Amino acid sequence: MNSVRIYAAAAQLQDGKLLVTGGYDGSYLNSAEILTEEEWESNIPSLPVSIAYHCMVTVNSTTVMAIGGWQNGQYSGKTFFFTFGEESWTEGPELKNKRGYYSCGKIRRNKESQEMSIIVAGGWDGSSRLSSVEILHEGSNEWQTGPELPFGIDESQMVEDQNGGVVLIGGLGNLDTLYQLPHGGQDAVWTKMEQKMKTGRSTHTAFLIPDNIVDCS
Repeated sequence: MNSVRIYAAAAQLQDGKLLVTGGYDGSYLNSAEILTEEEWESNIPSLPVSIAYHCMVTVNSTTVMAIGGWQNGQYSGKTFFFTFGEESWTEGPELKNKRGYYSCGKIRRNKESQEMSIIVAGGWDGSSRLSSVEILHEGSNEWQTGPELPFGIDESQMVEDQNGGVVLIGGLGNLDTLYQLPHGGQDAVWTKMEQKMKTGRSTHTAFLIPDNIVDCS
């Protein structure tokens, strides 16, 4: 990368490019850079705040969202959109709860719909681990309360499953557990999966890989 950074967040765009924002290099950063097929580029506008311990979601093929985290020296619920081709980040709807060290992704709105919503789960608000979940539906300007986690979990990772749900993996305390949420409707609940990681872990990364490159039988 053009800037050394830890505690940053990234979002993969549909054209394969990777956008990275914020983080820490001895001081907290507001800069962003993007990985193309050729190189890292720093021609992306900086965020209006320094930001770390946050999460990012790809909203659609041209827009990403940076959510919460440690902003300008405090935990925050503020969110920011960036649409490629525009000159700046714009502020989005604020979370109900300030949080950092949480996980985020996209989830099917309910079992009847194929519409995808943005979801954030767990985290740390500066004094306690959070079990709360918030969901932002497409076209809405207000976060809704989602299905509560079974207990407070931070420093976990979330992946989107192939059926429109999400799986929450690990967390602080080196949890080896996986919790699945099938959709974001009012009747949805988190279910502890039978599978466990061989090694409990936190502050890790997780992503889906195609079935044809791994044999789990």
